[in-house]
Amino acid sequence: MSDKTSIITILHGEEEFIPLIKHNYNNFKDKDNLELVIVDDGDKNLISYFSDLDNVLYLHLNSEEKEKFTKQIHEEYNQPNKSYLYYEKIRGRLPNGFLRDYGCGMSSHENIFHMNMDCIYHPKSVQRKLAFLKRVGAECIYCDTTLAYDIYGKELYKTESPVKIHESTLFHTREFWKRRGFQWSDTLNEGKYFHYNNGQDRKMDKYYDTIQVLSVHNINIYKPVKITLEGVDIKIPEMMGEIKITEHPFKKLINDIFKDETTILGLESEFLENIEPDDKWLIHNIKDKWKQTKLSKMVKQIGESFNVFLYSAKHPAWDLFKNVPFDIIILETPKNYEQMCGIIKENKIHEYIHVQGLFIRREFLEK
Repeated sequence: MSDKTSIITILHGEEEFIPLIKHNYNNFKDKDNLELVIVDDGDKNLISYFSDLDNVLYLHLNSEEKEKFTKQIHEEYNQPNKSYLYYEKIRGRLPNGFLRDYGCGMSSHENIFHMNMDCIYHPKSVQRKLAFLKRVGAECIYCDTTLAYDIYGKELYKTESPVKIHESTLFHTREFWKRRGFQWSDTLNEGKYFHYNNGQDRKMDKYYDTIQVLSVHNINIYKPVKITLEGVDIKIPEMMGEIKITEHPFKKLINDIFKDETTILGLESEFLENIEPDDKWLIHNIKDKWKQTKLSKMVKQIGESFNVFLYSAKHPAWDLFKNVPFDIIILETPKNYEQMCGIIKENKIHEYIHVQGLFIRREFLEK
């Protein structure tokens, strides 16, 4: 088996993580056997950032290509529920499964390693994975646990994948990929379908080779657990001080979905209190005391409908969603989360679909 390895990294235009991508790639041992393939469907072409690297293929999918591939994915998807695909479409993004598959197809080496943009990797990660793959006779290896590093508190944690595989640790042969590939419609957890029952695959226990970076961009996705490591030397590179993640994911999400003037209603929203608003946002944040019986009337005095509703109140809101339509609803805190989910889902007047932690009105999603 050849030692040559293609490293796949997918982007949705996240410029802030480019220094980390370059650091990881430059830090890997045995560079002569590596190539880096970056697949990016963000709005801007970022190729100039990678011009100083050797053996790098940067692939930017422009709006015409995204439209073409999105249409193809929707036509080939044979399940009745396309909620996740509609969500990616209105954000102007392609599913992660498609981007990974595209990268594998454009790569040239026998081995393929998936290096996520927001992870720190040990310099010997590729060599260790390749050695383990050969030793156990597997075609695909992965970890279900990684370390995690909070860039604000500067502390280490660990995080376990709910589907028992972190894509950021996935290493496989080209032949394994050719048998089935990634499912193009997978927007999350694309590694689960990819590896399951597709050949000789093995879980690898060296989870400390990969450190997931935690910040405002993803803190709600992972469930980090504090950990004490003894006998393991973990080094956080000094360049992590260059990573400045200042844009809140809610802000990016709202601007991805709504390109023009956007009406936003908050109910005791902490996000609206602490974020610098966009120029095209029309904001009203209810902070005064409110009563259940009068909330709908209070809101209707502000407007009959809203693009975004941000909820962070201490008490659940019951009848508001029957009387006022929102294009998307974001629950900011875990307070009354399950109760609020039930209230929104049981709404018979305005139907909402739960997609990646958001509630999106079906009529808006599918129009």
